[in-house]
Amino acid sequence: MPNRHHARQSPSETGRDYRELYQELFEHHHLPVLIIEPETGLIRDVNQKAVSFYQYSKDELMNMVISDINILDPDTIKAKMYAAKKNNTNSFHFRHRLKDGEIRDVKVDSIPVDFNGTHLLYSLITDITETLEKDSFFKALFNQSPYAIAILNRDYRISEVNGHFEALFGYGREEVLGLSPEFVIYPLDDESSMQDHIDQMERGVILTRDTLRKHKDGHLINVELIALPVYIESHLIATLAIYVDQTREKELEAHNQMLASVLENTGEGVVITNANSQIEWINQAFSTITEYTEQELIGKNPRLLKSGQHNAAFYHSMWHDLTTYGKWTGEIWNRRKNGDVYPEWLKIFALKDEEGEPYRYVGIVTDMSEVRAREERIDSLINQDKLTGLYNRYYVMRELEQDLIAAERYNQTATILFGDIDAFKSINENLGHAAGDELLRQMADLLQEVFAKALVARLSSDEFAIVFPRGTDDFEVRERLGLFFNELKKPFTLHNEDFYITCSFGVARYPDNGRERDDLMLNADIAMHHAKKREGNTFDYYTDVLGNQVKREFKVKTVIQRALDENLFHLHYQPTLSVQDGVIVGAEVLLRLDDPEEGRVSPGEFIPVAEKFGFIYSIGDWVLRNACKEALGTDAYRDGNLFLAVNVSVQQLENEAFPEQVDAILEETGFPAERLVFEVTEETSISDSDLVSGTLNALIEMGIQVAIDDFGTGYSSLGKIHQLNMHQLKIDQSFIRDIEKTTDIVHAIIAMGKSLRLNVVAEGVETEEQLAFLKEAGCDFAQGFYLHRPMPFADYRQLIE
Repeated sequence: MPNRHHARQSPSETGRDYRELYQELFEHHHLPVLIIEPETGLIRDVNQKAVSFYQYSKDELMNMVISDINILDPDTIKAKMYAAKKNNTNSFHFRHRLKDGEIRDVKVDSIPVDFNGTHLLYSLITDITETLEKDSFFKALFNQSPYAIAILNRDYRISEVNGHFEALFGYGREEVLGLSPEFVIYPLDDESSMQDHIDQMERGVILTRDTLRKHKDGHLINVELIALPVYIESHLIATLAIYVDQTREKELEAHNQMLASVLENTGEGVVITNANSQIEWINQAFSTITEYTEQELIGKNPRLLKSGQHNAAFYHSMWHDLTTYGKWTGEIWNRRKNGDVYPEWLKIFALKDEEGEPYRYVGIVTDMSEVRAREERIDSLINQDKLTGLYNRYYVMRELEQDLIAAERYNQTATILFGDIDAFKSINENLGHAAGDELLRQMADLLQEVFAKALVARLSSDEFAIVFPRGTDDFEVRERLGLFFNELKKPFTLHNEDFYITCSFGVARYPDNGRERDDLMLNADIAMHHAKKREGNTFDYYTDVLGNQVKREFKVKTVIQRALDENLFHLHYQPTLSVQDGVIVGAEVLLRLDDPEEGRVSPGEFIPVAEKFGFIYSIGDWVLRNACKEALGTDAYRDGNLFLAVNVSVQQLENEAFPEQVDAILEETGFPAERLVFEVTEETSISDSDLVSGTLNALIEMGIQVAIDDFGTGYSSLGKIHQLNMHQLKIDQSFIRDIEKTTDIVHAIIAMGKSLRLNVVAEGVETEEQLAFLKEAGCDFAQGFYLHRPMPFADYRQLIE
């Protein structure tokens, strides 16, 4: 007879069976499961549900730590764990990132376990993303419902009530939580017991009946009871008990009318269609937005509003979302009745019946026209010049870059003009900035009119850029500029007065003058500044020669800066002799610059650059101070009557502080003012500038002598020379070089000098014959290579001592 009892298993077999059972339960658990080391966060094991949920392979997950998928920062995680510990719970709400980047809200239930002496967390992962969304929607419905609602837990005890429940039955929320409705609001003589209701609901019946319920003060209320059991995966988790106060039907009707009025009068358009997409109802806002009346839209398909700006794929995607997810949200362009196309933000959701089939669609429309208008205003602030309305530097540089990309792709040319208003600074200084602004506005209008096909921008102050359409030929560029300059022959009216304005422009073309945006703009600027050297209303094309000149100018600028910083300047002296007896009477101080990289740089090259960039003031101080110091280091200058002649630029003379600076240097070095000669050009000497004249007179009053350099090359005014009490005339070396042809001129200059009681100095004496002529003509002094070349101070010192 067979034994009815099974054979007893060994402990090892039992353990193995349990491990196999655990593994089976672990792998086939309906939730994702992670085994985690709490100290390190290392994921030690995962089940297949976790692999499917997180989209990583098992190996990938087991090489990760929990922080790789938990998007919360460590501090927030610690805070949540602390709160859970404080509340004696092992349940957490985290946000986890899947492999495809999607973020999901999850509830993590962690159970501490010991495995082979290792502390681990057995973590069940529940995806609550949809639950949270639905919970938020439910809470809104729950709290805003016009009906009294109680939520009953699985034991049919009240777990939550809304405000209308409290208002309807007179109980506060805290008074009813945890109690059965039977003991709170059921009348004592209710024949329908609570158990009867429970029996029906557990059979899945939605309970609906008119009944009586008891108020806290004892009076009975006629209500319609609707009890809805809530199931998740066939498990009853809660019951919604909805109570409709039948005695307040009129009030509810009024309330519903109020809600309808709100819906009707909301600023957002609302449209409702049936399942066949035929419009059944619209509110006034929808009619206002589309400009169609209700009668014109009822029964029609919303495609009546299509703008034609979206392709079939767009609408296919929209309907895919509607049929799949029951909703769609996005921006769409529609057309009003008057034909205007406008943007709107559209939310569509489906209303579904008990079988889950949509029976209506609700669309909520927000007109985005004003938003777009604001965006355009913001775009205008970013891209447009506020004063003129033209595009600004930011916009034109961005567009030019795109133009050049297209020009390269399609093998086209591109042309840019860079221009400004000549002497604009003087307009601001003499007429005021309001007049300057008005001129800029008028100039902007004229530029847009003449260059209508081009992009016109104001870069800064009075600088403008014009970008022609790609492929514009040179003939059209010249024609447009000619028309523009012709328009400038007409006056501009500023402060009720007419003013004639001129402009200068530079032209640069892609690809000949540069392939990069910034290079083209710079080269057009270079060409413009070259055009400014001529009379106004001119333009120049950029050439490599101009570019090299500018590069050299900046190179020389760097050399000057280095020379000032590293003391690379040094002085040479060219003696001046008495023509009659050959005695040295002084010397002209000449500045030299030897750069370690560029070598000897000519004064003719670096002096104009120094004047342009403002270095001339520092250089002038350095020359005067060092010349005075070196000269006073000799007996000939300490005890004799030799003079020093130093060249002075017009910029120095326009500096009101220049006489004080000179006086300070003379006081510092002890050099006598009466033996210092400042040489100024002929043009400077006759300047109409009151500032220059005042400076020269101040220097003369200090005892300093003033010589007119390169005399005969300009247009001197004898009255001006006499008025300024000049001391010397220096005949330009060009007259001495061609003495055979300029004999009469030289005689006339010498005679004029004598009549004005001025010493006459001849420059550039290179032959014995020239010196003999000057001696016979009665010239006072001379200098030149025939007499002495410029020399370092040590050589000059030997010569005079």
